[in-house]
Amino acid sequence: MTRITPLLTSLKTLNITYQTPQETLLGTPETLPTSEPGTPQISYTVADGDLSTFNLSVYSKKWVALIYGAGKAVTAGTISWRIKKNGASVATGSSAVTANYYYTVSAFFYDVAVGDVLELALWSTVADSNWDYKAYQIHVTRLFLLNKPLLLVPCNFTSLAVHPVLTLGTPSAYMTYNPYLYHLNLFTIIISVATNIASLQLGTYGMFRINLGDYTASNSAYLAIHATYRPRYYQNRVPIQIVLRGLKGVVEP
Repeated sequence: MTRITPLLTSLKTLNITYQTPQETLLGTPETLPTSEPGTPQISYTVADGDLSTFNLSVYSKKWVALIYGAGKAVTAGTISWRIKKNGASVATGSSAVTANYYYTVSAFFYDVAVGDVLELALWSTVADSNWDYKAYQIHVTRLFLLNKPLLLVPCNFTSLAVHPVLTLGTPSAYMTYNPYLYHLNLFTIIISVATNIASLQLGTYGMFRINLGDYTASNSAYLAIHATYRPRYYQNRVPIQIVLRGLKGVVEP
């Protein structure tokens, strides 16, 4: 009697744990300069303890940093911002803010590493604007659990969560963006091995691609205003659990 070797590995469950965002609300707001400051008001250095953790070893991944800065324009004016990575300018922009409205800059850095210094500088066209809030969190993107992501059979995203959830000040989420998820069933794999279409896609993005900081707003920022809410911020919806099998004899998770 011939013994048939199972085609698929045992079921694997990848759990991803995100760190609590760092938040600071100043007791007294600080006045913004009317020209770009030499030293940015907001600065974070990426540390090991900021990174998401996994219950399984992963083959590779990229990290995205989210930084938020918020304050108030007492008089109507234009708030400008610049984000820097290790002292080099990444992006800059500006936006008009209504009198007595709060503003929040949501900034996103793609492909950061431990030791990187990430900064957000703020300034205004009027002399009575201020800032008093900052926050920071790291998200994972382009995650490869296996060295041949084409051969995940099947790959199911069983749970998603919204991050960051900010609590200081008067926070309110402005927009939440879904991730781009990539998974193949066995039929698709048989076809894609011949056509190589899916392997090109997954060879770049892995199992999923975070929206803010990767697919959109990569190394850029948005500014939102509101009469009441500070921070009024942008969020990612992120995978926190992925269930999958590998193809035996080719790759083993």
